[in-house]
Amino acid sequence: MTTALGVLAAILTTTAWIPQLLRTFRTRHARDLSWGYVLVFGAGVALWSVYGVLRGDVAVIGANVVTLVLLGALAVLKWSTERGPDGHDDPDPVA
Repeated sequence: MTTALGVLAAILTTTAWIPQLLRTFRTRHARDLSWGYVLVFGAGVALWSVYGVLRGDVAVIGANVVTLVLLGALAVLKWSTERGPDGHDDPDPVA
């Protein structure tokens, strides 16, 4: 029962990123996500992944590796949408 609870929690918290990723892809902007948040959260997820490996906990490893991949995709989208058509930072992406 404990493992099933952990797996369900892992599925829910990991898949929670999918709507944000799809919205960012659809709207082509992620201005509301700060780089500080993305980097700190990413570091935390990476550490949880290491923790899961050290503990041998498949649910923790799986959830955090998938979350890290989704967060990485979101970071790439954020970076690419913040670039202007000339490849430089776009000072006002809304205009």
